[in-house]
Amino acid sequence: MTTQDHPDDTRRALAAGIAHDVPRNRPQPNGNAAMNHDLAPDGTEKHSAKIGIAVIAALLANVMVAVVKFVVFMVTHSASMLSESVHSLADSGNELTLIIGNKLSHRPPSRKHPLGWSRARYLASFIVAVSLFAIGGVYSASESIAKIREVVSGGPQAHAVDAHNMAIVLVVALICAAIEGWSLHNGIKEAKERFEETHDPGPFSLIKFWKGTKSSDLAVVLAEDTLAVIGLAFAFLGSLLAILTGDEIWDAIGGTSIGVLLIVGALLLGAQVSSLLIGEGASDHTYRVITQVLAESPDVERVLADPAAMHLSEKRILVLLKVQFRNETELDDAAAINRLEEQLRAAIPYYTLDIVVEPDTYDPVKATKVEDWVD
Repeated sequence: MTTQDHPDDTRRALAAGIAHDVPRNRPQPNGNAAMNHDLAPDGTEKHSAKIGIAVIAALLANVMVAVVKFVVFMVTHSASMLSESVHSLADSGNELTLIIGNKLSHRPPSRKHPLGWSRARYLASFIVAVSLFAIGGVYSASESIAKIREVVSGGPQAHAVDAHNMAIVLVVALICAAIEGWSLHNGIKEAKERFEETHDPGPFSLIKFWKGTKSSDLAVVLAEDTLAVIGLAFAFLGSLLAILTGDEIWDAIGGTSIGVLLIVGALLLGAQVSSLLIGEGASDHTYRVITQVLAESPDVERVLADPAAMHLSEKRILVLLKVQFRNETELDDAAAINRLEEQLRAAIPYYTLDIVVEPDTYDPVKATKVEDWVD
């Protein structure tokens, strides 16, 4: 006999749960946040990814090169250095945004945010993409285009190149490229470590990591550092051509190229991060593990709907299951759900899992046997 047969008992049980004077900013036994028994005592993720060395390294590198580039721009009036100065300044602000997003993502669940703030990282990364587009790309391109117009309309004298200033730009571009390369190296190293943590099969590659990563902050850092190195190559090439040809317009063209590069990079990064913000499913490997657990569980009779597994953050997955158990009572179903949750968490120990299991009965129209969809 179930609680549905005794509505008075149900009301009394609910009243008893509500009567306790408990703080609202903690996950409660009767609250939504308590459905996940894999959370830390304070309601945060056990396996939550901390802000990595790549973000800190990128922040230090960008602050240093932003100062150097701006000083060089003030001395040389190089359009390429202006574009790079704005780029590095925007990147420095972006790293601070990522750090703030990481801090917010560790806030515990509440009644207003029952699943916590895990997705704050994705929001911060999306803000970074918009900032990179608006500040880094559009501003740099517009300033360099204005320089091109000034050179074209100014006659032969406007095309004249100060070889000494351009030589300074060349040297500074090489030094800054070395610093940005160091930051990019740290990012690639951390990307490999995080890839290995997901236990996905196959060798590591940056393209594979970029396509499948749920680490938005690391994706942002890799994109920024890559764009920085390529942008410095454009600045170097523009200054070199200006010296060789004696025409200032090549420096302005280099600055414009940097702006266009940032716009394209920001659009690609925005597409990647917006997909995470909307909600991306778990990897194929994770789905295979889930289906294997369901197929091998002695409690599961049938799977009544395809399982859904969506990342709430890099290390946290919401798993929704609808199954028919080999039991006859609701108490048996409850015990079976607990066993199934334990089996899933044992099979996927490297993620924090929010698991919701809906027990139901077989419907030949909607249901699918486990054997029909397990690889």
